[in-house]
Amino acid sequence: MDAGGVDRRETLHRSIVIWVGLFVLTVAALVSAVGILNRELFSASTFVRLYLEALAEHDVAGALATPGVALTSGDAAGTGEAALVTPDALGGLMGITEVSDTEIIPGRHRIVYSYTLTGTGDQQVEGQTEFDVVQTGTSWLVFPEWEFLRSPSARADVTVSHASTFTAGTVQVAAGDAGAFRANRSYDLLVPSLTVLGHTSHYLGAYPSKLVATSTGSSVSAIVDVQPTTRFLDEVQTTVHDFLAECATETLLYPPGCPFGLEVDDRIVTEPAWSIETFPALTIIAGQDSWVVPTASGSAHVRVDIRSLFDGTVTAIDRSIPYDVTFALSIRADGSIQFAPRG
Repeated sequence: MDAGGVDRRETLHRSIVIWVGLFVLTVAALVSAVGILNRELFSASTFVRLYLEALAEHDVAGALATPGVALTSGDAAGTGEAALVTPDALGGLMGITEVSDTEIIPGRHRIVYSYTLTGTGDQQVEGQTEFDVVQTGTSWLVFPEWEFLRSPSARADVTVSHASTFTAGTVQVAAGDAGAFRANRSYDLLVPSLTVLGHTSHYLGAYPSKLVATSTGSSVSAIVDVQPTTRFLDEVQTTVHDFLAECATETLLYPPGCPFGLEVDDRIVTEPAWSIETFPALTIIAGQDSWVVPTASGSAHVRVDIRSLFDGTVTAIDRSIPYDVTFALSIRADGSIQFAPRG
């Protein structure tokens, strides 16, 4: 064989070796890239982190779209028993940190994340949740697809004392029929979450209470204890003050509908002149089915001349008359206060 043929063979051999080497390197690079992607973007822990980040961003739609996330009630987010599953009801979620990732069996992982839940004001709750995820298949033959084995959701039982509505974050929620004095209803929650409940209306308010859900499939509860505000008491006090003052303008021994009067057996010579000496100091408490003003005392004063039917003598009566008031209260749908006799 001539020298030219030998050179061509050697050149071809070197080219084959180079191309094989490049192919091997390319395959190795692809395998390495797939491994990195599986660890960083397509791992079970990343799957859970993406769900948690959706909650942290108040992306309720994104969280609900995560495979394996389902609400027990089946209601659409923001409606019915899913009324608390809305961006405006969710508290904050920060400090998301992976604690552990344990492969239970091939294709099934138990993953634990820690975090901090935040609410209005300075409310903070340190939490930790265990998630079970399972591989459901692959995409592009190499990237695993995951799903929550147990939906990261919970149930909440909310009781509203002395009202029918409450607030969750900035959302107004009806827990019962309008005007009801007590209401109770169950709701869905996403896990983890901190939902701050309260009540704010013209005459009523409630200190914040918390619904904290950190365990999948758990049940939590909260009571929203609605109480009268000073505005409510001031309005009632003013109304009763005006009512009693109006009673004092009557020139009768028993002003109609009023809590005081004077009983005499003789003839009246002059019209009775009433005045209020002491107005009652009122309080408002919760009754069985309405607000109640417990018995409060005051005193009226009356001046009147009477003539004895026995001997015709005239006597001037100048007397303090003690009286009591008590009644039930309800707040109408239009926001006005209804007074009623206390049963």
